[in-house]
Amino acid sequence: MSEIYAFAPLYIHSGNAGVGGNLVASVTIAASTTAAAAALPITSTDQIQIANQTTAWAYVNFGLNTTQLVAATAAASYPVAPGAVVVVTVDSEVAAASCILAAGATAGSVTFTLGNGL
Repeated sequence: MSEIYAFAPLYIHSGNAGVGGNLVASVTIAASTTAAAAALPITSTDQIQIANQTTAWAYVNFGLNTTQLVAATAAASYPVAPGAVVVVTVDSEVAAASCILAAGATAGSVTFTLGNGL
């Protein structure tokens, strides 16, 4: 049985005594009804938190990189409800994300944060 704990964004130690590190930057895609893609900062995580900041359904897809990534579609991608924040588990090779909003939606932001937890 696995342990369940709150989502923890990835933190990079500085390696220097007395000097703090920082969180791995989140990636925000300016989503619309046309698929858009972005590279993720690192691939050393198996979980990604997706925050759909729009008032429409967002559909996301993941891939190895932005050139080999299959563009997200409403028919074949992972759906995220309007205003929802979800955590998904992905393969460790994932280094890019694609996003599209439901037909008739206005543009908005969908943010991807790498980490571990729920």
